[in-house]
Amino acid sequence: MSQFRFLLALGLIVGGSTMAAESPSAASSDDLSYFTETVEPVLVQHCYGCHGNGKDKGGFNLYTIEALLKGGESGAAVDFDNVAESILVDAINYGSYEMPPSGKMPPERIAILTEWIRRGVPMPERTDVEEIKHGSPEVNDETRAHWAFQQVRRPAVPQTQHGDWVRNPIDAFIAAAHEQHGLVPQPSADRRVWLRRVTLDLTGLPPTPSEVSEFLADDSEMAYQRVVTRLLDSPQYGERWGRHWMDIWRYSDWWGLGAEVRNSQKHIWHWRDWIIESLNADTGYDQMLREMLAADELYPNDLDRLRATGFLARQYFKFNRTTWLDGAIEHTGKAMLGLTLNCAKCHDHK
Repeated sequence: MSQFRFLLALGLIVGGSTMAAESPSAASSDDLSYFTETVEPVLVQHCYGCHGNGKDKGGFNLYTIEALLKGGESGAAVDFDNVAESILVDAINYGSYEMPPSGKMPPERIAILTEWIRRGVPMPERTDVEEIKHGSPEVNDETRAHWAFQQVRRPAVPQTQHGDWVRNPIDAFIAAAHEQHGLVPQPSADRRVWLRRVTLDLTGLPPTPSEVSEFLADDSEMAYQRVVTRLLDSPQYGERWGRHWMDIWRYSDWWGLGAEVRNSQKHIWHWRDWIIESLNADTGYDQMLREMLAADELYPNDLDRLRATGFLARQYFKFNRTTWLDGAIEHTGKAMLGLTLNCAKCHDHK
């Protein structure tokens, strides 16, 4: 066979396989039936919610063969020369990507989609394709005016007409709101009730009999202040209020189920102790954030401060750098910025 005829024959073979993938009319009736009866029900249940008709989360739509072959922001979705290395196959197997994010599909459904790619992703020609509309990601006066992005300013303390019980600026704001709504405050709690409330609030424990007796016997103007100072100086204060911050920062001794529990960070309690000790030492909130996010860079030789990086390390047991970093970014945004940054993986953020 001449070189020309060989190249011509090769071109027809390669071109034919490409046309089968790009042209719905080139797919066999068996392949189209396989898609309609077997593949599409899987796509409807697991994929079309984000990548179906009129939707392209992550820039990826698989409702038409043209859009499927185009791929999304992560690149081409299918690789006909190496099906197992296709991004789509990798994602449904929870490799570098994890799709659908609601949970991994059963093995038999993964096998269905993999076989579909091996057949050249046959699908019928669509006649009901909806336009994909995208909102503007631009920052404008309207987005800047959102309350969450306003600069923090110290407000003027309001003047009140009936605030004879006002002792500090916080009381003044409460008294002003009372006047606005026609409310009057309840009588002040007696000393025994006040002591129980403040002790439970700051330490989570009731006052001891001796503490009650000591406070009731103290008639000085500094009696209340001495109680609060004593409670703030007690180790129980950090233990009590550290629990609130640990909820926000997502502390847990263990994580997950089964093998995940066995692979959890066994030394994460060092971070817990750092949180409690930092609160008891009256460490500033800004300094605590610096140490949690960058103690390994700012204080690489300070073992006490390095404990703070438990905030970043608590998910490292997953052994998947992408998943670990994704979780760190998501929870930094939620806990410290008040923003759900995980949406920005696939969408333009506000």
